[in-house]
Amino acid sequence: MKQASFILFDNQDITKIGMHCLLQKYFPTEEMHDVDTKKDLQALLHRDSNRIVVLDYTLADFHDVWELFNMSQRYTATRWIIFSEELSRDFVNRIYASSENIGILLKDASFDECKLAIEESIRGERYINENLIHNSPEADETSTECDDKKVLSDTEQTILRLMALGKTTKEIAMEKNLSFHTINTHRKNIFHKLQVNNLHEATKYALRAGILSVAEYMI
Repeated sequence: MKQASFILFDNQDITKIGMHCLLQKYFPTEEMHDVDTKKDLQALLHRDSNRIVVLDYTLADFHDVWELFNMSQRYTATRWIIFSEELSRDFVNRIYASSENIGILLKDASFDECKLAIEESIRGERYINENLIHNSPEADETSTECDDKKVLSDTEQTILRLMALGKTTKEIAMEKNLSFHTINTHRKNIFHKLQVNNLHEATKYALRAGILSVAEYMI
């Protein structure tokens, strides 16, 4: 099995000690670091991104899941294992559908399951607890995305995507051969339908609904 370098980001002492014991027992020759903040994590990944991050997302200082996605896209060599207690179905769906390098492991998992998750990460694969996958199948995710998209018309989805990609109202008007006033009206209608107040919130909706992919957003 390939060599691995681990970063443990968990502010819960008892589970941190347990993960240390597991890593020392099954992977005693591998490098291991502890971090307590997102800033410390970024500093280590900036030096060497070819690492496995074992992360309690619920206790970490990430603003939201999209901030985690952004970091995973920036450090493409990094493998991630979210090691948390209870995770919402919406959160699991987003991870399952949007990222191939972020796995999920619940803290009530056995030592054998934890070992398996780490071994798969070392091999460059991702591990997601089987029960979580059964509770959030791809069909459900696709269905949710389709239902979300129905809120907006096809034209509004196109305009929202261009807005989320950073294009101005004037640029969108020129690209779609429409007036500035028409695009501005669409913009207002999009915000009203989504019940959001700014482009940041509208962009999060576009990512969640599949109107815009995380990869496109990061370009």
